[in-house]
Amino acid sequence: MQPKFGAGIMALTILPSTTAIAAYPPGVTAFVRNHKLVRYTTALSDLDGDGHPEALIYALAIADDSQTPEPFKEANLCGSGGCLLYVLSLTPTNYRVITKIPIVKLPVRVMSSISHGWHDLGVQVSGGGIIPGYEARLRFDGHSYPSNPSVPPATSLKKGLRQYPD
Repeated sequence: MQPKFGAGIMALTILPSTTAIAAYPPGVTAFVRNHKLVRYTTALSDLDGDGHPEALIYALAIADDSQTPEPFKEANLCGSGGCLLYVLSLTPTNYRVITKIPIVKLPVRVMSSISHGWHDLGVQVSGGGIIPGYEARLRFDGHSYPSNPSVPPATSLKKGLRQYPD
Protein backbone atom coordinates (compact mmCIF):
# COMPACT_ATOMS: atom_id res chain seq x y z
CA MET A 1 0.00 0.00 0.00
CA GLN A 2 1.35 3.41 -0.98
CA PRO A 3 1.43 6.04 1.81
CA LYS A 4 -0.80 9.06 1.27
CA PHE A 5 -0.19 12.58 2.48
CA GLY A 6 -3.27 14.67 1.85
CA ALA A 7 -4.15 18.27 2.53
CA GLY A 8 -5.67 17.32 5.87
CA ILE A 9 -3.67 16.52 8.95
CA MET A 10 -1.52 13.45 8.50
CA ALA A 11 1.80 12.40 10.00
CA LEU A 12 4.65 10.87 8.05
CA THR A 13 5.62 7.50 9.40
CA ILE A 14 9.01 5.85 9.06
CA LEU A 15 8.92 2.88 6.73
CA PRO A 16 11.65 0.27 6.34
CA SER A 17 14.09 0.91 3.51
CA THR A 18 13.03 -2.40 1.98
CA THR A 19 9.78 -0.78 0.85
CA ALA A 20 9.51 -1.31 -2.90
CA ILE A 21 10.22 2.03 -4.54
CA ALA A 22 8.74 0.77 -7.81
CA ALA A 23 5.30 1.65 -6.39
CA TYR A 24 6.25 5.33 -6.41
CA PRO A 25 6.36 7.67 -9.41
CA PRO A 26 9.54 7.42 -11.53
CA GLY A 27 10.76 10.80 -10.22
CA VAL A 28 10.84 9.45 -6.66
CA THR A 29 12.70 6.34 -7.79
CA ALA A 30 15.24 8.51 -9.66
CA PHE A 31 15.74 10.79 -6.64
CA VAL A 32 16.31 7.86 -4.25
CA ARG A 33 18.80 6.28 -6.67
CA ASN A 34 20.64 9.55 -7.46
CA HIS A 35 20.98 10.46 -3.77
CA LYS A 36 21.88 6.88 -2.71
CA LEU A 37 19.21 6.87 0.00
CA VAL A 38 19.08 3.66 2.03
CA ARG A 39 16.79 4.78 4.89
CA TYR A 40 13.95 7.14 4.06
CA THR A 41 10.20 7.46 3.88
CA THR A 42 8.14 9.01 1.14
CA ALA A 43 4.75 10.69 1.18
CA LEU A 44 2.86 12.08 -1.79
CA SER A 45 0.57 15.11 -1.76
CA ASP A 46 -0.69 17.60 -4.31
CA LEU A 47 0.89 20.61 -2.62
CA ASP A 48 0.31 23.06 -5.49
CA GLY A 49 -3.22 22.03 -6.48
CA ASP A 50 -2.35 21.06 -10.05
CA GLY A 51 -3.81 17.56 -9.74
CA HIS A 52 -0.37 15.89 -9.63
CA PRO A 53 1.38 14.90 -6.40
CA GLU A 54 4.60 16.36 -5.11
CA ALA A 55 6.87 14.14 -3.01
CA LEU A 56 8.04 14.69 0.55
CA ILE A 57 11.05 12.50 1.24
CA TYR A 58 12.27 12.22 4.82
CA ALA A 59 15.87 11.03 4.41
CA LEU A 60 17.66 9.30 7.28
CA ALA A 61 20.74 7.69 5.69
CA ILE A 62 22.66 7.34 2.44
CA ALA A 63 24.91 4.55 1.20
CA ASP A 64 28.47 4.91 2.46
CA ASP A 65 30.87 4.10 -0.37
CA SER A 66 33.94 4.22 1.87
CA GLN A 67 35.83 1.22 3.17
CA THR A 68 33.53 1.00 6.19
CA PRO A 69 32.89 -2.67 7.05
CA GLU A 70 29.38 -4.15 7.04
CA PRO A 71 26.89 -3.61 8.66
CA PHE A 72 27.89 0.07 8.92
CA LYS A 73 27.75 0.87 5.19
CA GLU A 74 25.53 3.91 5.56
CA ALA A 75 26.03 7.53 6.52
CA ASN A 76 23.50 9.07 8.89
CA LEU A 77 21.71 12.21 7.66
CA CYS A 78 20.21 13.03 11.06
CA GLY A 79 21.42 15.15 13.94
CA SER A 80 19.99 16.43 17.20
CA GLY A 81 17.67 18.75 15.25
CA GLY A 82 16.25 15.99 13.06
CA CYS A 83 16.77 14.61 9.57
CA LEU A 84 16.61 15.91 5.99
CA LEU A 85 13.26 16.62 4.37
CA TYR A 86 13.17 17.07 0.60
CA VAL A 87 10.17 18.53 -1.20
CA LEU A 88 10.17 17.45 -4.85
CA SER A 89 8.15 18.49 -7.87
CA LEU A 90 7.69 15.38 -10.00
CA THR A 91 7.74 15.13 -13.79
CA PRO A 92 6.66 12.00 -15.68
CA THR A 93 10.20 10.56 -15.47
CA ASN A 94 12.24 12.80 -13.19
CA TYR A 95 12.11 15.36 -10.37
CA ARG A 96 13.04 18.90 -9.38
CA VAL A 97 14.09 19.70 -5.81
CA ILE A 98 11.85 22.49 -4.51
CA THR A 99 13.40 22.64 -1.04
CA LYS A 100 15.93 20.78 1.11
CA ILE A 101 15.26 21.26 4.83
CA PRO A 102 18.08 19.82 6.96
CA ILE A 103 16.55 19.92 10.45
CA VAL A 104 13.11 18.32 10.58
CA LYS A 105 11.61 15.98 13.14
CA LEU A 106 8.44 14.01 12.58
CA PRO A 107 5.58 14.42 12.29
CA VAL A 108 5.38 16.58 9.18
CA ARG A 109 1.97 18.00 8.26
CA VAL A 110 0.49 19.32 5.05
CA MET A 111 -1.71 22.14 6.27
CA SER A 112 -4.96 23.41 4.79
CA SER A 113 -3.54 26.97 4.61
CA ILE A 114 -1.99 27.99 1.28
CA SER A 115 0.80 30.47 0.45
CA HIS A 116 1.55 31.44 -3.18
CA GLY A 117 -0.56 28.52 -4.41
CA TRP A 118 1.13 25.80 -2.31
CA HIS A 119 0.00 24.23 0.95
CA ASP A 120 1.95 25.29 4.02
CA LEU A 121 3.91 22.59 5.84
CA GLY A 122 4.06 22.05 9.59
CA VAL A 123 7.32 20.59 10.92
CA GLN A 124 8.61 19.86 14.40
CA VAL A 125 11.56 21.90 15.69
CA SER A 126 13.52 20.68 18.70
CA GLY A 127 16.98 19.51 19.70
CA GLY A 128 20.22 21.39 19.36
CA GLY A 129 19.40 23.48 22.41
CA ILE A 130 15.82 24.34 21.39
CA ILE A 131 13.70 23.78 24.50
CA PRO A 132 10.80 23.31 24.46
CA GLY A 133 10.19 22.03 20.96
CA TYR A 134 7.46 23.52 18.81
CA GLU A 135 5.79 23.16 15.45
CA ALA A 136 6.88 25.61 12.75
CA ARG A 137 4.80 26.66 9.76
CA LEU A 138 6.73 26.75 6.49
CA ARG A 139 5.10 28.97 3.87
CA PHE A 140 5.92 28.63 0.19
CA ASP A 141 7.35 31.94 -1.12
CA GLY A 142 6.65 31.37 -4.81
CA HIS A 143 9.88 29.42 -5.37
CA SER A 144 10.57 27.27 -2.30
CA TYR A 145 9.82 26.63 1.35
CA PRO A 146 12.17 28.05 4.04
CA SER A 147 15.24 25.83 4.38
CA ASN A 148 15.52 26.32 8.15
CA PRO A 149 12.38 25.94 10.26
CA SER A 150 14.06 27.38 13.37
CA VAL A 151 14.48 30.94 12.00
CA PRO A 152 12.27 33.42 10.08
CA PRO A 153 10.52 33.32 7.68
CA ALA A 154 9.32 30.09 9.34
CA THR A 155 6.81 30.86 12.09
CA SER A 156 5.96 29.05 15.31
CA LEU A 157 2.43 27.69 15.54
CA LYS A 158 0.40 27.93 18.71
CA LYS A 159 0.54 24.95 21.05
CA GLY A 160 -2.30 22.50 20.68
CA LEU A 161 -2.49 22.47 16.88
CA ARG A 162 -0.50 19.27 16.50
CA GLN A 163 -2.77 16.28 15.98
CA TYR A 164 -0.34 13.36 16.14
CA PRO A 165 2.27 12.48 18.78
CA ASP A 166 5.97 12.24 17.93
